[in-house]
Amino acid sequence: MKIKAQYILLIVTLIITNLHSQNFWERIESPTEELLRTLHFTDSLRGWVAGDSGLIFYTSDGGASWTQQETNINYKIVKLFFLNGNRGWALAWQEIEAGEFYGTYILKTTDAGLNWTSEQYREEGEFMWALHFLDTLKGFMGGAPNVFVETTDGGLSWEQANIDSGVFANFPVLNFQFYNDLYGYATGGRFDIAGVIWKTVNGGDSWASLDPLYTPADQVWDIHFFDSLHVMGVGGDPDLYGVGIITSTDAGNSWEYFEIGVFGQARTVSFRTENEGWCPVPLSDNLVVTFDYGNSWTNYPAPDSASLYDLVFTDSLTGYAVGEEGIIVKYKYQRPDFVDEELNQIVEDFILYQNFPNPFNPLTTLSYYLGVPGHVKLSVYDLLGNQIAKLVDEFISAGNYNITWTADDHPSGVYLVELKVNGKTSSRKILLLK
Repeated sequence: MKIKAQYILLIVTLIITNLHSQNFWERIESPTEELLRTLHFTDSLRGWVAGDSGLIFYTSDGGASWTQQETNINYKIVKLFFLNGNRGWALAWQEIEAGEFYGTYILKTTDAGLNWTSEQYREEGEFMWALHFLDTLKGFMGGAPNVFVETTDGGLSWEQANIDSGVFANFPVLNFQFYNDLYGYATGGRFDIAGVIWKTVNGGDSWASLDPLYTPADQVWDIHFFDSLHVMGVGGDPDLYGVGIITSTDAGNSWEYFEIGVFGQARTVSFRTENEGWCPVPLSDNLVVTFDYGNSWTNYPAPDSASLYDLVFTDSLTGYAVGEEGIIVKYKYQRPDFVDEELNQIVEDFILYQNFPNPFNPLTTLSYYLGVPGHVKLSVYDLLGNQIAKLVDEFISAGNYNITWTADDHPSGVYLVELKVNGKTSSRKILLLK
């Protein structure tokens, strides 16, 4: 049976709206029973997990098997960061004062973890949470009690970063996220006092802290970029108010903070698609998930009621999370069932998502997913069928893509976005309001 073309867009929309109900997280085999605190994946197959007792494990087959990497330490590892598939760093804590160095060890590898070297950070009693490198030389590190430092020589030396003198500017740093080499945020704060967000627009040469007017009540642990203007942070109070969300729609000039009514504290956020994001909530046996760009959130039970500490999506089909007792869970994508083979192929090969924001003026983001590589044409038409913008016309590999369209020269009205991949077409209506 053939489904008429005019019904395809409606059915695809319904499928996308309900896609999350088809999918779930499942536990996969783990090489350890020690608490795993952090992970980093460079793609859907290659990644590292790490945690207590100095343990780091590597997979090259999407978690089907794991290889332990020798670190020569037995302290808990709290952070993994890889600049590329070979060069990476880790942060480990020696927390027992027993005549040994008391503080942070910095681990480094240049061969994907086949060999790790470690050295003590210069100051005792300082415990690093956050680490990020922009390239092989320039990087940033932060932690407690009040540490915000930078390096320009690949970590051979660290100096105080150039931060402003705001009220909360010297609070602990918990994470770094960059939109590009120039624009990024550091997040942190002090438990039960205030959260802090620092912003840089010059690659970290200087950092400005959040205006106290917008200061959240609790720590901010992570930042997600929807685009250069629309950003969201997660955190909260694990004892009283629960998970908190802070958002900005003007590139961090102003912020809004709200609690979502879920016990716990979100320490990281990762988005599977443009609108669907997940946060593990340690010590609560839950994750929280949003399907509307972080505006509302829902509890989702963790597999085996485990406490999960870190989570990442490498693409819209693949995600991983780690936590207590060595648990590793993987996102299981199930392609929906269809009554029509032709439509089935369309959804499997590519998806054109609804633009965001919509309505818009004059900028909007057009997002699409390619399940297979192919020749892609992305165009905008008016309702008379005239092509007014050709945004993409080239061969592209599989993955998720975002294109910003500016409609400065066009009047208010309804327009049609058309995505054509290998001869098959999908379209969506968008609304420009000036």
